Amino acid sequence: MKSKVLLLAFVVLALSAQAAPKIKTQHFEVEDSIRMFDKEDLQGLGFKFTKTVSVDWPVTVNGKKSKALNDFLVEEVFYASHNTQSFPKTPDDVKSLTGCVKNWVSYILRSNTMVKEYVIKEYGTPGVKDISSNDEPMSCWYETTDFKMSHTVGDLVFFVENGDCYYGGAHNTFGSTFLAYDAALDKPIRVGDIVSNMSKVRRILPSYDKRDKDNKWWQEIGEQDITNFYIKDGKMVFVFQPYMVGPFCDGIVEVPIPLKTLRAKRLLTTYGKKLVNL
Repeated sequence: MKSKVLLLAFVVLALSAQAAPKIKTQHFEVEDSIRMFDKEDLQGLGFKFTKTVSVDWPVTVNGKKSKALNDFLVEEVFYASHNTQSFPKTPDDVKSLTGCVKNWVSYILRSNTMVKEYVIKEYGTPGVKDISSNDEPMSCWYETTDFKMSHTVGDLVFFVENGDCYYGGAHNTFGSTFLAYDAALDKPIRVGDIVSNMSKVRRILPSYDKRDKDNKWWQEIGEQDITNFYIKDGKMVFVFQPYMVGPFCDGIVEVPIPLKTLRAKRLLTTYGKKLVNL
């Protein structure tokens, strides 16, 4: 009897593994940089600002193209609707996407208002002085974007965008943003598709934060700030970027809450309840 039960469990696990969405990705990278000079020292070393984008882009899901997934990711990762100069239309293949991203990277480098404002504040001119001297060893500013598939849970596919940048100052800034897509429904999944009452979730989140109490900055967090999440090992993990709920030294803060707990508290939607036992 025990052997039959074990065999049945093995079959169920095997079927579950076969049911996981198959995502085919294609890799591409884009990098560009500019060197700006102080208007009074055009022969100097100048200042280098580099932007790098590394992408594993999903081209098919279970052997088929998904326009819904493509459009969703283009908007979330590259803010296409706000960058119509670089994205006159939504690219539907990797070659077209790469071309749009090249234009996007070039535009960002040459129109970054933060760079211009910082330079004027620090040096009093719209140009840039050489800051590669010993007292300012971190002379190069940069932005990096790394996008890839993270993992799957049932029909849910989680992608992650990791960003890092440095515009001078004491340290860099970084963060991770997760994006969820249901391969069976062919649609993006937002936190509100899983959680039925964000107000109550907001109230219980601090109690699942295991950090030292002196580092917990929950007082200014609202429901609108609780959008970044992923699901793994039966838990819904809420993700907060540095400085959102704690000091920079805490880095990215992840607060996991078991899905079974959310269900017991009646905080899951009908869709969310289906995820409890995955």
